[in-house]
Amino acid sequence: MKKNLKILALLLALVLAVAMTACGSKEESSEEPRSDDATQTEEQAETEVATDDYDIAANIRLAGGGDEKAVDTDHFTLTLTHGDTWDYEIDSKTSITFYNIAGREAGCGGRLLTLIAYEPGDTTYEEMPHYCVVGEKDGKVYVAEFPSDVQADVENEQNMNDYMEVYSEVNKIEEGAEDSPLVLK
Repeated sequence: MKKNLKILALLLALVLAVAMTACGSKEESSEEPRSDDATQTEEQAETEVATDDYDIAANIRLAGGGDEKAVDTDHFTLTLTHGDTWDYEIDSKTSITFYNIAGREAGCGGRLLTLIAYEPGDTTYEEMPHYCVVGEKDGKVYVAEFPSDVQADVENEQNMNDYMEVYSEVNKIEEGAEDSPLVLK
């Protein structure tokens, strides 16, 4: 039953996306109308994506290291301890992943969390196995996606301890704790 609901939700999201794309721009154009509406809709969608100047990592700055490190952008600040054990990777204009360096180098993934900015109304994140909605700011819904398993080298005690200590701070995001390391601007 849940699987059917998920499929239905995905289909509804797809229909909504197609409907929004079909609306297009209301500005008048000096070009003559095309007879192929499907081609026109695809080109409008590509233009809309290209003109969206949102960037989750806009003006990204890294501060600190050692005991504490912070990643600061125009949209959020994430501050975690054990600054020398973790780093980040910009996945796209709407997604950034924070990971444990040793876990990644050991081939265990190392992912601590991925922060993703969604358009309001886009609830496709509900298909993720482990996530929380962090909040909404400036027309974006911010979602933290967490790994569904430990992504550290379990055979290396020091690396495992570093991963778990930082991950315990990351859990404060999901809990909505007052001292959450993630602050939206």
